[in-house]
Amino acid sequence: MKSTNLQPESDWRSLTIYQVMVGSFLHGEEGADGYNELWGPEGECKNGNLRGVIDALDHIAGLGVNAIWLTPVFDSSEADGGEKLQASGYFANDYFKIDPHFGTEDDFRELVDKAHERGLYVFLDGVFGHHGGVKSPSPSGFVIDSTPSYSDRGEDGGTGNVKYPESLDYFREVATYWIDRFDIDGWRFDQAYQLCQDGHNYWCEISEAVRNLCDSRRSQGKQWGVLGYMVGEDWSDAGGISSRVYRDGGLKSAFDFDGKQLISGSMGEADSGGLDNGWDDVIKIYSPPSERGYAPDDVLPNLFLTNHDGVRVADNFYDGDNEINLMTRFAILSGYPGPVTLYYGDEFADLSRDCEGAQPDNASRTGGHLSPDDDRERRLHDYVRKVMMFRRDNPAMWRGRQEFDRYRLDDAEILVVLKHDDDTGNRVAMVFADRDASVTIPGTDSPIDVKGYIPELVRLS
Repeated sequence: MKSTNLQPESDWRSLTIYQVMVGSFLHGEEGADGYNELWGPEGECKNGNLRGVIDALDHIAGLGVNAIWLTPVFDSSEADGGEKLQASGYFANDYFKIDPHFGTEDDFRELVDKAHERGLYVFLDGVFGHHGGVKSPSPSGFVIDSTPSYSDRGEDGGTGNVKYPESLDYFREVATYWIDRFDIDGWRFDQAYQLCQDGHNYWCEISEAVRNLCDSRRSQGKQWGVLGYMVGEDWSDAGGISSRVYRDGGLKSAFDFDGKQLISGSMGEADSGGLDNGWDDVIKIYSPPSERGYAPDDVLPNLFLTNHDGVRVADNFYDGDNEINLMTRFAILSGYPGPVTLYYGDEFADLSRDCEGAQPDNASRTGGHLSPDDDRERRLHDYVRKVMMFRRDNPAMWRGRQEFDRYRLDDAEILVVLKHDDDTGNRVAMVFADRDASVTIPGTDSPIDVKGYIPELVRLS
């Protein structure tokens, strides 16, 4: 299946990322043994490994996504804190080795190569503000200064055990090592605010190193390992994120916690709402980031519905075999003008709210599966695939000009979002309705039948 022309669109706005928590996803029988324990619901997968991810690549690519994000795969097997913490991967003891519970370097290289064959970028999860007891220097001899340190968030952000600038050379090498040696395409950074210390944003230096390396690789004609996408986690509001990880051009992308709250409710509370203002919230989420308080103007917030640190989106909206509210959220995600992230299992409306032994911050770490278990799961999976394929095939969905036409039609509240990509001439319409309606798209003659809360996506040119 080798190919040299499957590379997806290199514009960061086009990214549709599928997140996998390695330890709780799938256990590939021919892979490493995995861990036995992991923070999360009882009776769910705890022994996930890299082979399980390899086995899932056809399913992942089949959803229409163009990237995969793996939670940390670095060696945490000797980290301080016990097996549940080690299995999460977020407290590494060696950043230059693959955790043997997950697999080998050969497994990881195979995963990256096979993902690339399917047109999928590969992003690793980096924790550059705390660690689980690193004792060895980097291959170039750099070390971590483990002095307990507050970030610019102060006590609200907790204490990390990585001091900057003393640790900068070590983590700059981590950021470039995996790109240059294994052709990975970028990073997701855990608790990214921890690198904002004493008024300086050290993402500026790390971003520059990644950018320079990717430029060099591109000039050598390399196809992969040239994107250099970096997305940070700072669970503050737009103002807080802008004042730290976006400051001085450090990171260009961070997760859009404000947007997630707006369309799918809170991280840690099931049945927590979202779209409280109806289609007005769709218009708001599609507005330029600066209009929602993000700065500077060119940042690219990454919108998501669920991640590994909260309850699942289905916990908020699935009720009585009715998946239409979930379809609404995935349609909104598909038309978001910027990068987006899907969490494994959400395409099947997986639930975590009734799982034993889970806390809100780890409830979503349920076992993965690659096929629907019933008609409800099949309907949602097919709809998610449909709208994400539409996003993939229509650049107007994630960049370009937008127009909003909102009105009442009999008893229905209608929103038509017209999108136009000037670079390609691609034009699409997204049609939202809160009940069944027959809607005429501006500039067309034939009405479109739309079911309540199941948006229709239409290619116009």
